[in-house]
Amino acid sequence: MIMFVMFIAVLAVLFIGVSTACSMALVSVGAYFSLGEATMSNMMSLPQGMFNQVSGITLMSIPFFLLMGNFMNAGGISQDLFGFARACLGHRWGGLANAAIVSCMVMSAMSGSAAAVAAGIGMIAISEMRKTGYEQSFSCATIAASGGLGPIIPPSITMILFASMISDPKVGVSVNDLFMGGAIPGVLIGIMFIIYASFACKKRNFGKVPPIPMKERLRYFGKAIWALFTPVIVLGGMFGGLFTATEAAAVAALYAALLGIFKYRKIKLKDFPHIFWITAKSSAQIMFVIATASFFQYVLLRTRIPQQAVNAIVSVFGSIVPVLLIIILMLVIMGCFMEGTAILMITVPIFVPLAQAYNYSIIQLAVVMCISLSVGVITPPVGLNLYVLSSITGEKVMRIAKEAVPFVLIMITVALLAAFISPLSLFLPGLGSV
Repeated sequence: MIMFVMFIAVLAVLFIGVSTACSMALVSVGAYFSLGEATMSNMMSLPQGMFNQVSGITLMSIPFFLLMGNFMNAGGISQDLFGFARACLGHRWGGLANAAIVSCMVMSAMSGSAAAVAAGIGMIAISEMRKTGYEQSFSCATIAASGGLGPIIPPSITMILFASMISDPKVGVSVNDLFMGGAIPGVLIGIMFIIYASFACKKRNFGKVPPIPMKERLRYFGKAIWALFTPVIVLGGMFGGLFTATEAAAVAALYAALLGIFKYRKIKLKDFPHIFWITAKSSAQIMFVIATASFFQYVLLRTRIPQQAVNAIVSVFGSIVPVLLIIILMLVIMGCFMEGTAILMITVPIFVPLAQAYNYSIIQLAVVMCISLSVGVITPPVGLNLYVLSSITGEKVMRIAKEAVPFVLIMITVALLAAFISPLSLFLPGLGSV
């Protein structure tokens, strides 16, 4: 009952316009006082606990991944990626939409931020798509959905958060395991997006661009190859054992900065304060949500609600199949109203013990959760990517959301496949453990 009241209270405070972090903090303080544990010594220890939650070495990779994404956007890397994809795919039905999807997939392998990917590709691709007769709402929906692959395709900030919350060493889940687990489902979603976009564009008779000669394609490839090295540095370094996630993010951020300064020559020294400022601002917002969500999580654990919930669910359902369906549905609905970071912090303490009770893979659970939460970036009223593309183009949010419905259905379909077909998320981690 307490857990239900806390969730309703958070949603109520959100609806009156209070930020996610402040909503969780207010509700957590109220619940903490109701438990009768709000002594002076306990209250003094709470800030230290919140600080400890955000000061772990794993979470230090988040600012570096955000910094890398900001350097890439400022350096014009996304423009060369889209140019190369356009040269290869633009002459086909749905070619520009497919080029945008592929560009978002590659950008997702450099930056774990859905909004950064959508903004970086959106500012370049939409004008090109408009020139060839694409409806603007369809273009925005395509890029908004493809940008949502950021939390699924490694490196993923969402998966870093998931790994940081697993305090039990017996679980044995590393960031590398989660990254490898998300690779195949992320690519599968991208392929299904491409198939849908191709049929939709042909049916609606959206235009194509003239075929580009092979010599010109090679020229575009030569410009894009430096950017394509970025995911090689991040993922190759991590999976090859050269870097931790934090070290890989730092090296990749430095590489992106050097590309922007010396190769593309679009980043000047005077641009650094602004780049660092927007990175610090985004990082602070994420860390504030993590800190307040950890307080919310602490209150839940003190009430022993998670364990009671697990025992009750296991006693009702003899199989994990209906439980997984409920988890996916719950995450998709919650994603319509709350930020994915906050949802993750609230639900992981319940879902991980639940998966363990059914002997279900934690890696598989993490992948299913990340896909389900990614739906939230293209579903109103929160739908971050919808607002990002709306601000870039002036298109109405609800028109974009309507066009995004097929992409939402594709993501939910892959979430279901990942939930029940274990090789999709466990094959690559299994190779890494050999």
